[in-house]
Amino acid sequence: MTQGRLARWLHLAHRWLGVGLGLMALLWFVSGLVMLFVARPQLDQTERLAALPVLDPAGVRVTPAAAWQALGLPGQPQAIRLNAADGRPAYRILAGQHWHAVDAATGAVLPAPDAEAARRLVQALADGHEVARVAAVEVDQWTVYRRFDALRPFWRVELGDGRHFYVSTRSSEIALDTSTAERAWNWLGSVTHWIYVTPLRQNTPLWRNVVLWASFLALALTATGFWLGWQRLRIKRRYSGGRMTPYRDPWKRWHLLAGMASTLFLLGWLLSGWLSMAPFGLASGPQRIVGNTLPAIATLGALPQPAPDSRELEWSGLGGHALRVDRQAQGSRIVIDGQSAQDSLTLADIDQALQAIPGITIARIAWQAEADSRYYSLRHHPRTFPVVRVELGDEAATVLYISPRSGHVAHTSNRHDFAQRWLYQGLHRLDFPYLAARPLLRDALIIVLSLLGIGFCLTGCRLAWSRLVR
Repeated sequence: MTQGRLARWLHLAHRWLGVGLGLMALLWFVSGLVMLFVARPQLDQTERLAALPVLDPAGVRVTPAAAWQALGLPGQPQAIRLNAADGRPAYRILAGQHWHAVDAATGAVLPAPDAEAARRLVQALADGHEVARVAAVEVDQWTVYRRFDALRPFWRVELGDGRHFYVSTRSSEIALDTSTAERAWNWLGSVTHWIYVTPLRQNTPLWRNVVLWASFLALALTATGFWLGWQRLRIKRRYSGGRMTPYRDPWKRWHLLAGMASTLFLLGWLLSGWLSMAPFGLASGPQRIVGNTLPAIATLGALPQPAPDSRELEWSGLGGHALRVDRQAQGSRIVIDGQSAQDSLTLADIDQALQAIPGITIARIAWQAEADSRYYSLRHHPRTFPVVRVELGDEAATVLYISPRSGHVAHTSNRHDFAQRWLYQGLHRLDFPYLAARPLLRDALIIVLSLLGIGFCLTGCRLAWSRLVR
């Protein structure tokens, strides 16, 4: 194929890819800018604890082991929590991919709450606003994510001020709340950016292929545009009238100039977005080989005694330690192996617990008070410090970040997550260590680059519209 013929085919490919994907690319930039400041609707830990009443120790007359036996399920539960979310102490137990609720006073398995029970639960948090509607929901736009699978179906309780609360019929707890503003901004933000339209997102393989191929074709669109622009751009030996481009049409001229000015950013941003879908497993992160598990249920046969002002108890295990976290409205206390509560784990506690895991070799363990290149805070992803950083002596050079306040493995990293950390997160979110430590500079840079991308895409959409009309 001759160079002229190749250029012709590339020009046609670029034109029609632009017609098909120009608007989508524009919406990606706009929605990405919204996502910088607006998080997806969620019920964070602070909100959740604030909505829980203080546990009454007198109402807890059943042990965690007895509550598990009441369910009559085989095997071992995956998680156990104790709180009074629905007004009475109850164990919330995750097992068999679903949450279950057991009355902590009687040991009876609690039935799924009806619409009236959901209404009463939310009314206590309504700040005087009336309940406008209660609807049964299996999946909707804000509960389409897989993390809600163990909690569904829901009662969606809608208040007169526009807030929606989702009450799980599995755990009898509030699982999510949204406001009118959150929903509106997320339609423009996360829903558009990730093409999280409910009917499509429910079909995970189809949704993944749509996002994967749309981002790949957008990458091809940018690459062909760069090649064609490079052929037409003249900086030294200019066109007549001193023009650097052959176009007299201002839309075509500015499209070429804006594209050439932003090509490196566009290619990096689209490539990282494509890699976020882990094509061929290229950008997948490390598998967690060490994490929190629940202690053997037989060891949870003692009646728990909540610390004063406790809103919730949660059981977990780390290596050789059985842990119980007593969460209060302000802070928490941790109980190790059923002994007295303390503010946090010590370095020796964590070292001893990990040493009890077969096959684990600790190369280095130390406190970490500041962010590093793998464990750091962003606006919608806060991290707590200090944290215990544990380097394992395995082939993958695994690093664990363990919270001393809960004993939870907060983050895992190893040498296999290079693509995930730098080619996706670094290029797409610009959370390189220097910028992550300077959030205002990072925000300003993202805004400027996004506006450049929006301007470029607007010129492309204008040209695509002209072509379609013609």
